[in-house]
Amino acid sequence: MTQKSNLLSDKKLEQIAAGKMWDFHGGVHPEQNKLQSNQSAITDAGIPEELIIAVEQKGHIPQLLVEIGDTVLKGQPLTKVYGALVVQHASSSGVVKAIEPRTDCHPSGLPVLSIVIETDGLDRPFPTQGFSDYRQEMPATLIEATQQAGIVGLGGAGFATHLKLAHSENRLLIINAIECEPYITADDRLIQEHADEIIEGINILQHILQPKLTIFAVEDNKPEAIEAFTKSLQSIPGAADNILLRVIPTRYPSGSAKQLIEVLTGEQTPINKHSSELGISMFNVGTAFAVKEAIINGKPLVSRIVTITGDAFARKGNASVRIGTPIQHLLDTYWLNALHHQQLIIGGPMMGFTVSDPGMPVSKTCNCILAPTEKELPQPEPEMNCIRCSECAEACPVELLPQQLLWYSQSEDHKKLEEYDLSACIECGACAFVCPSHIPLVEYYRVSKSQIKAAKFEAEKAAIARKRHEDRELRLETEKQQRQLKHKLAAEKRKQQMQDKTGGEDLVAAALARAKAKKQANNEASAESSSKPTAANSQVAAAIARAKAKKQAAAELTPAETEADPKKAAVAAAIARAKAKKQAAAESTATETEADPKKAAVAAAIARAKAKKQAAAESTVTETEADPKKAAVAAAIARAKAKKQAAAESTATETEADPKKAAVAAAIARAKAKKQAAAESTATEAEADPKKAAVAAAIARAKAKKQAAEAKEQQVTTDAPENDVKVEAEADPKKAAIAAAVARAKAKKQAAETKDQQVTTDAPENDVKVEAEVDPKKAAIAAAVARAKAKKQAAAEAASQRDSVPTESAEEKTVDDKKSRIAAAIAKAKAKKQAEKDQ
Repeated sequence: MTQKSNLLSDKKLEQIAAGKMWDFHGGVHPEQNKLQSNQSAITDAGIPEELIIAVEQKGHIPQLLVEIGDTVLKGQPLTKVYGALVVQHASSSGVVKAIEPRTDCHPSGLPVLSIVIETDGLDRPFPTQGFSDYRQEMPATLIEATQQAGIVGLGGAGFATHLKLAHSENRLLIINAIECEPYITADDRLIQEHADEIIEGINILQHILQPKLTIFAVEDNKPEAIEAFTKSLQSIPGAADNILLRVIPTRYPSGSAKQLIEVLTGEQTPINKHSSELGISMFNVGTAFAVKEAIINGKPLVSRIVTITGDAFARKGNASVRIGTPIQHLLDTYWLNALHHQQLIIGGPMMGFTVSDPGMPVSKTCNCILAPTEKELPQPEPEMNCIRCSECAEACPVELLPQQLLWYSQSEDHKKLEEYDLSACIECGACAFVCPSHIPLVEYYRVSKSQIKAAKFEAEKAAIARKRHEDRELRLETEKQQRQLKHKLAAEKRKQQMQDKTGGEDLVAAALARAKAKKQANNEASAESSSKPTAANSQVAAAIARAKAKKQAAAELTPAETEADPKKAAVAAAIARAKAKKQAAAESTATETEADPKKAAVAAAIARAKAKKQAAAESTVTETEADPKKAAVAAAIARAKAKKQAAAESTATETEADPKKAAVAAAIARAKAKKQAAAESTATEAEADPKKAAVAAAIARAKAKKQAAEAKEQQVTTDAPENDVKVEAEADPKKAAIAAAVARAKAKKQAAETKDQQVTTDAPENDVKVEAEVDPKKAAIAAAVARAKAKKQAAAEAASQRDSVPTESAEEKTVDDKKSRIAAAIAKAKAKKQAEKDQ
């Protein structure tokens, strides 16, 4: 709606009515060249063989009323009314030959959907009827009639006339007859020949718009037209009072709408606004004539006046050309001289555009066909760089900065072009006309405008697509929420129905509660079963405890102490191993009481064997790091203690078994102990020499390792329940004797494994002996003392064995006498063989 604050004031209208005129910035004075065509009357261009009627308007295709093969008459509608678009009509009678894209009369040269009519040459009219008295009709009825007649602005823009007529608050009506473009004289000849019809068309526009003031503007370079229009005003009663004739100075582009408004009113049309914002309506003089033809005579717009000029034409002038006539028909009709023809221009030399396809049709906006010779309109000179002379800025009627727009157009900086108001450019060509560098500025601006328009179109498409996507997502989300709500209500309804059937009890909740209680009970049962001790848990706990003890013992032996004194390091390691074994034994005992006694005993035996093996390995590493002499002395001490321990364990084992077998085994053990003591005596004597001592120590360590490895099998057998051994001995005396021999052999192996334990338990005694290792003589004395103790211990064990033999019953001695002798013989043979191996 028109803003009242922008409307022309009554005071301004009084100034305009008084004849005051203003001026506009810039402008140029090109050569007119109008006399070539305005001296002859308007002629009829004739009926071409075919007509090409473009039905697509600004990218929109209305509904077609005809099909291929249909017969049409002159003035017959070809399309329906479609929104703001006007109806297209057949320009002559004939048959619809094709409906296909054809090149349009436009600078782009793009094809548009067109109806091709093969004319019959009869020009048969379509029956129409105008209004007998338009003053009795409502303005809306007349506006609709202009749309049905297909009337658009004939000045060049082609804007739909019925849209202009729909504006309210029309204070000033301007009829534009300036025609400032060089060469064009279509409006000039129209005024000269049809001034009365033009005035009648102005009256119809006044009836529809009801303006307060009407001005007929014409340039002073059309004296014949001014004279003809003045006569018509004087001859029509009341016309002179309603229409003011204004003759303005000739200057290009005074015929542009914005410049003409500024000349007549002194007001500038806001950028990107229409003249209706000021309460001004402007129509071309040809449009006023077309309105009269439509309203009074009922004739649609099927032809227009076209200036045919240029020295290349043998015939020049203005012609009434049917819309859709191919340009080639006009070139043939008005005798184009192909030898002198260099280019074909639609429009004038300032704002027109060249075409290369003469087959394109004449449209409603085509007002001139110019075919100049090379002498008449030379080719433009080569483009040069801008020298920033500012001639273009001085000539610009819109007061823009053409040189800035050029740079931004070349760099395609669309944002800057919009900041410098490129859209306000009317493409009049004044800047290019005065440019000394011959830069085609208007061409650059047209390309930039097209790019900006395309970019905005894509942006609008993207915005529409985004909006559609957002709407779709919102719709899907709404549908999802509705489905969820529907399912929720249905579930609640089913739940209520189920409760009604079960007397208010929720069966689903009850089932869930039972499942939860069952799961909790299972968890509690699993926790109780896992808290009870088992053999496997006990063994694992014992192993973990032993590992922690060993780790703690290793941590206590700091690197500083090891580096400071190797002796103290060895003693500390022995003490740590002793503590680990003691703790493991305590844990093993606790485990055996909780689990199965037999399995616990076996597991404890295996654990002790592993601990002893580890201790033996550590002892070996420690001995190799010390002095070889000290190692020999330590080995001798260890062997003595091992024999003592073996004797004690052997006595305990034999007393538990068969008395006869125990006596035989004890005798064999004493014989072996004596033989081994003799071997040790020889080895001790050799220890006085450091080299011999080292060799002896190495041999001792090797034997100890071998015995430790064999001890694993013995541990499982010796720790088994005593009842099994006794049952086997009672069942078969021979087997019992063999088992006793095997037990004594394993006992000796176990004695060898106790060396490390003896070293640890007798740590204070070892300290004294280790100090003696410094001197070989002291080491020899210590070895002799050890052998004496071993012999004494062996004698004591033999006496105890002799005391235990007579306690057996006479009956058992008689039964097992032969078996005992066999077992003793086997044991002696094995002992002798072992002694030979030891030597």
